[in-house]
Formats: sequence, C-alpha cells, structure tokens
Amino acid sequence: MNDFNAFADPIKKLIELNKAQFEKIAASQQEAAKNYVELTEARIKAASGIKDPEALNVFAKEQVQLAQTGYEKIVADSKSLFEYTKAYNEQVLSIVKESASSFTPKS
Repeated sequence: MNDFNAFADPIKKLIELNKAQFEKIAASQQEAAKNYVELTEARIKAASGIKDPEALNVFAKEQVQLAQTGYEKIVADSKSLFEYTKAYNEQVLSIVKESASSFTPKS
C-alpha cells in the first residue's frame, strides 16, 4: 500500500497544482474580459458624444493615451505571467524530483 501511495501522492499534487493554475487563469481571463467590455462601453459612449472637431480631437488624444496605457499593461502582464509560469514550472519540477527520489531503489 505504501508503494501505491508513493506513486499516487505526486500525481495528486500535480492535479491540485494544475487545478489551482487553471482556476487562476480562468479568473484572470474573466476579469480581463469584464474590463475590456467596460472599456469598450465607455469608449462607445465617449465616441457618441463627439459633436464637433474639438471633441473629436479630445477623443483622439484619449485613444492615443489608452493605447499607450494598454501597451504598458500588456508589458507588465507579460512579465507577471512569465514569473508566475516560472514559479509553476519550479513547483512541477520539485514534485517530479520528489517523486523520483521515492522510487529510487533502496540499498
């Protein structure tokens, strides 16, 4: 029975780790979609308020600023995702190494 537990425990750990990973990714995507919908609705409202060239100029400047802010957010999110993925990979490797050591023949 101990041999089975030694075999099953790392699998259970990987399943739990993956479950947590997928839940975080899903929550992040849902939040991003919600934010994008809100931003789109706000920009449609702003665009519908354009009544003259000055308002169009203000709208265009806001769009340029949003593009810059969006780019900066993408860069920050990419760095964060890299660090998160790196930590996830380290956890997977740790579980694999731990399980491999439990299967090495005892002298």
